[in-house]
Amino acid sequence: MHFICPLCREPLITTAQGASCIHRHHFDRAKEGYLNLLPVQQKKSREPGDAKAQLRARREFLAAGYFAPLIAPLCELIPPATQTLLDIGCGEGYFTHALQQHLSASALVYGIDIAREGIKLAAKKYQGRYAVASSFALPLADHSMQVITRIYAPDCDAELQRVLAQDGQVIIVAPAANHLLGLRKLIYQDVRPHLPPPPPTKFTERHTRRVSFSLSIPAGPMTEALLQMTPFSWRLTAPLRQELIATGLEDEVDFYLSAYIRSE
Repeated sequence: MHFICPLCREPLITTAQGASCIHRHHFDRAKEGYLNLLPVQQKKSREPGDAKAQLRARREFLAAGYFAPLIAPLCELIPPATQTLLDIGCGEGYFTHALQQHLSASALVYGIDIAREGIKLAAKKYQGRYAVASSFALPLADHSMQVITRIYAPDCDAELQRVLAQDGQVIIVAPAANHLLGLRKLIYQDVRPHLPPPPPTKFTERHTRRVSFSLSIPAGPMTEALLQMTPFSWRLTAPLRQELIATGLEDEVDFYLSAYIRSE
């Protein structure tokens, strides 16, 4: 196990109830199988991260396969021989599970998210090593991860440098200019294009590609799930929300997939 204590940064050792360090800091394992490695001093609210309704909508929408065309291009960037991978901001685990399926049975795949409800959903459905944790204070050992993925989630460049193996790579998935452009035009008067993500500090871009595909969502629950899971859903007016749920949505998915290696 590559998890470390979020309090003293010493290695964690698996116990019957959870995990402990040499300083006797103990972390219980939830019945779903995950660890809570988010100390209260790292929390900015009682339940940080995405809300339960948003995460459940994401689970429903992704499970229906609407973003499945993103998986193959993402996996192409990850060597099948990879033995350690961290998925930052894994949410309910859809992409983390896909990455686990891409790798060998011996690979250790870790998923962390600050939202406890997301980790609970992930650990309950998928195999993996999941923990509630902050991406700005990763509870992972130095230079322990051969690959780190960040799929539209925040992180800390210094923590990427610390946790990534010397010959490893960071893969960032970020929205491109046309991502849900039709929906954004309905919400905002002035639609600002998504720009390519800048390289993390002390990293050099190795590869970038753009992945785009059309999105056709029928009226009803699936459109409602998409509207619930998008980060700008709170800007939707009630009449517009109801209109879209009643009519469905035709739009485009558009992402940058970028791989980075250390520059020093």
